[in-house]
Amino acid sequence: MARRFASISAGYSLPMNITITCKYFSPRGGAQTFLLGFVEHLLGEGHHVKVITMEVKGETDGVRTQIVSLPPVPKTFRDVMFARAARKALQHDEYDVSFGEQKTWGADVVRPGGGVHLEYIAQIIKSYPSSAMRTLASVTKRLSPKELLNHYIERRLHADPSLRCVIANSDLVRKHLLKHYPELEGRVEVVYNGTDCDRFSPALRTHRSQVRRDLGIPEEAVVGAFVSFDLRRKGLPTVLRSLSILKGKPVQGDAYAVVVGWRRRWAETLARKLGVQDRVRFVGAREPDPYYGASDLLVLPSYFDPCANVTLEALACGLPVLTSVHNGAYELLTPGRDGFYVRDSSDAAQLAEFMQYFMDPQKLAEASRAARTLALKHTAREQFSRLLDIITRVAEQKARERR
Repeated sequence: MARRFASISAGYSLPMNITITCKYFSPRGGAQTFLLGFVEHLLGEGHHVKVITMEVKGETDGVRTQIVSLPPVPKTFRDVMFARAARKALQHDEYDVSFGEQKTWGADVVRPGGGVHLEYIAQIIKSYPSSAMRTLASVTKRLSPKELLNHYIERRLHADPSLRCVIANSDLVRKHLLKHYPELEGRVEVVYNGTDCDRFSPALRTHRSQVRRDLGIPEEAVVGAFVSFDLRRKGLPTVLRSLSILKGKPVQGDAYAVVVGWRRRWAETLARKLGVQDRVRFVGAREPDPYYGASDLLVLPSYFDPCANVTLEALACGLPVLTSVHNGAYELLTPGRDGFYVRDSSDAAQLAEFMQYFMDPQKLAEASRAARTLALKHTAREQFSRLLDIITRVAEQKARERR
């Protein structure tokens, strides 16, 4: 540890006091799970951590927490109220460096894991199937009080004079940030998401036979896992259409999809309309681990994903990934080696071609090994170490300025 921080001036004592602002400090989603892991890493490196938040759940040993109380306001205004309260709390706190996660401002370093809001809105509109629905969504989404407030929070975040560094979780997000906030030039760092390669590994294939028997899927079929709670944004209609295309072609073997996420009647109706209800299994909102083990591919032609965590999870399990250029994690893939990506998230024909490519057992086996190798370069520990290096640099800069 001494070697890592050797460049920090003597006017600055170690370990660091790090204050984190986040809306929720609990294992309730991808962003929050990341934060719990990151805090554990900081504590393991010997630093002192304080969390300013609205809600705490789960283990908090070694972490000081400050619960921010908000006045009774409609849910729409809760995010902006918390952002203001968190900034005020930071102004009265003492720390070497502060880290903001998601919808807060006033921190030295922020990580907007959700990407740039205007890009999110634009892509969400494209995900609707008809021109009439896209026109309606264009009006309702752009003028929604909730979305307008989200954009306001983002603009305040990036304009805050305290901000020294923005961490983008893909180059896609970096480009979006500089497109909409050119004043951030020189202050954006890219750190891709990482994953737990012990939890997610080819060892999960022990579930393969049992899960397939339970779901009525042939052992020899090629199965694509679709893992998401947001079925439309992550491109499920494109996956269903690609299955319909494959079903109508004289291809080697059969292709199935396992959908892990909230069941939606429209999705099941679309599967029946396309004639692929016998090739799709909707298993509901469950832990994805056994379904990764039972699958051969991840299919996620997202309309918007800054850097989908499930991409790294699937790769770690040895699943080649089929995604889109609107998922920042696509930048990690080498087409034909560990996956493919479509340029247009609605391009079911190309997605079907990619699925057909991996119906070749030899190609699938080679890509599976390559996928695992790629994931091992992007572990959660590697991600946390890079984030800590950035935080340390910012703390060092602040220490020099105080002298």
